[in-house]
Amino acid sequence: MTEFDVVIVGSGVGGACTAYRLARAGVSVLVLERGGYLPKEPENWSPEEVFLNQRYVARDEKWSLNGGKPEWPASYYNVGGATKMFGGVLARLRARDLEELSFEDGVSPAWPITYQDLEAYYTEAESLFRVHGRLGLDPTEPPHSAGYDFGPVDHEQTILNLFNGIRAKGHHPYSLPLAVERHAGGTCVRCATCDGFPCKLGAKNDVEQILVQQLLQRPNVTLKTHSKVERIVLDEAGRKVDHLIVSTQDGKIFVRGNVYVLSAGAINSAALLLRSADERAPRGIANSSGLVGRNYMAHNSSVVMAIGRKKTGVTFQKTMGLNDFYFGDADYPFPMGNAQLIGKVSGAVLASQTPLMPRSIGDAISARSVDWYVQTEDLPCADSGVRIANDGTLQLAKVPTNRRPHREIVKRVSQIMRDQGYPIVVSREFGIRTTSHQCGTARFGTDPAHDVLDPYCRTFDHPNLFVIDASFFPSSSGMNPSLTIAAQAFRAGDHILASEFGIR
Repeated sequence: MTEFDVVIVGSGVGGACTAYRLARAGVSVLVLERGGYLPKEPENWSPEEVFLNQRYVARDEKWSLNGGKPEWPASYYNVGGATKMFGGVLARLRARDLEELSFEDGVSPAWPITYQDLEAYYTEAESLFRVHGRLGLDPTEPPHSAGYDFGPVDHEQTILNLFNGIRAKGHHPYSLPLAVERHAGGTCVRCATCDGFPCKLGAKNDVEQILVQQLLQRPNVTLKTHSKVERIVLDEAGRKVDHLIVSTQDGKIFVRGNVYVLSAGAINSAALLLRSADERAPRGIANSSGLVGRNYMAHNSSVVMAIGRKKTGVTFQKTMGLNDFYFGDADYPFPMGNAQLIGKVSGAVLASQTPLMPRSIGDAISARSVDWYVQTEDLPCADSGVRIANDGTLQLAKVPTNRRPHREIVKRVSQIMRDQGYPIVVSREFGIRTTSHQCGTARFGTDPAHDVLDPYCRTFDHPNLFVIDASFFPSSSGMNPSLTIAAQAFRAGDHILASEFGIR
C-alpha cells in the first residue's frame, strides 16, 4: 500500500495542471497514467500511420457507440493525454458562455461560477503554455487582464489574402491563440502535421512538453505509467475514498492518498466511477444524484473544405478563426458557434474518410483547398452519456441536439468562402466517434440532488474525491475546452491546498 498526499488519475491537462499547482506548494503527488510515453519517431508525421493505420489510438479496450458493435475508440492513453494530438488552440470561453443561453432546442445552463472567477487563471495558463495571439480583433473576445506573452503565429500568404478578403467584406477574422514554439528561439518549423499529430520536435506545447517534464524534476512528484486504475474503493462507512486498485505491468497494487483527483477525461472518469459500484455505493462512486455519466456532450462539428482552381501553397494552415456568428446574427438570433482553420487536410486524410477516392484525387483536392473546423454547442441531455454493460463494455450514447445552428454556421462559412473565390465547398460532419471535446458527465453546481461536483470540483458524496477534467462542464459552449480545464484545475488546486493542507 503506497501513500501520498494526493493521488491523481490521468496525466492530461486536468491532471497535470492540478499536479503542477499542488506540487509547487510542497504537497507530495502521485500521478497514475494508464498509458506510456508517446514515442518521438518518424511515424509522428505520417498521415498514413496517424489517420489510416490509427497508430496511436488506444487498443486495450473497445467501446459500443450508440448501441453498435464494440470497436476501438478514438481515444489516446499516453503521458500528456489528448493534448499530444491537439491542434494547439487554447481559447477562453466567452463571458456569456458561463451564463444561461437560450437555443431553439432548449437551454444551455448557467455555470455555478462566473467568467471573472476564471479570468486570472486563464491568464496564468496562457503564459504557462506560451500561447501566441493578438487581442482586439474578435468582437466576442472576453475581458483579459493581460495580453499574450507572444504575438500571433503569422499567416501564410494565401491565408493572409483570405484574412484580408474576409475582413474587407465586413467580417472580423482573428488570429487563433496557439500554443506552439513559433517565436525567437522556438523550434516550430510550421510543418503540415501539427493538428491531429504528435510533434516529434517538441514544438507543440502539449501537457507533457510544458508540465510533465517540469514536474518530474521535483522530488515530491511521482509518475507511474502503464498503471490503469481498475476500481475506487471506499472506506467502511462509504464516506471517503480509502484506496485505489491499480493494474500495473508488475501486477495489481493498492494505492492510498489523503486526497484523490480523477482526471481521466469525461468519458473514462465517469466509467471508473460507475465501475467502482459496491454495496456502499450501489449506483457508483459519487453517484447519489444518479447523474454520473449523464449529460455527455461533444461539439456538433464539421470540416468545411473550400476548393479553388489553383494550388494554395499552404503548409501550416491553422492560424485564423471567425466568431461573427458565435452568438447569432440578424437572420438567425441563436448562438451558432466558432469557425477556425483546421490543420491542413492531406490526401491521406481524405482517403481515410473516403475509401473509394483514389489517393491522387485526394492529393489534388488537398492542394487546392482551404479547410475549416466549425463547432457548435451541444446541449446537455440526460440520455447522452456513459453506461457500463454487464460484460464490462463501455457504452457511449449521444442524442442529437442543437442541429439547426450548426447547419446555419456551415452555410455561412461556405458562403464566405464562395465569395472569396472558392467555387466548390463541401462539408462533412463528425460523428459520435469523435470525442476530442468530450465534457459534461459529472457536472458541477450547488445542488447535490442535481449536480455531482461542487464549484471546486469536489464530489458532494465523498469529501476527499475531486473530478478535475471536462467532466465538470454544465454546458459545452462553442469553444475548445482545454484552456478552461487548465484554468479550473488551477482554481480547484488552490482550493485543495487551502482546505486540505492549510496552504494559501
